[in-house]
Amino acid sequence: QLRTGRGAARLRRIQHRGPLTAAMVYEYLPINDVCRKLDDNRVLGVMDMKGMAHPFFFQLQREPV
Repeated sequence: QLRTGRGAARLRRIQHRGPLTAAMVYEYLPINDVCRKLDDNRVLGVMDMKGMAHPFFFQLQREPV
């Protein structure tokens, strides 16, 4: 199990544009990262930050073990 000295973000379930999804809510930054499962190895993320003109899209892929 990995830990930091203090909590920097929380994972929450939120409704975003319809479906219930996972969101990383940062404690000290005005950022929310909303993620949806694409398949068993990938998720699509959207970073929503206060003041951004457009959201930032990203993809996370599981590393093979």
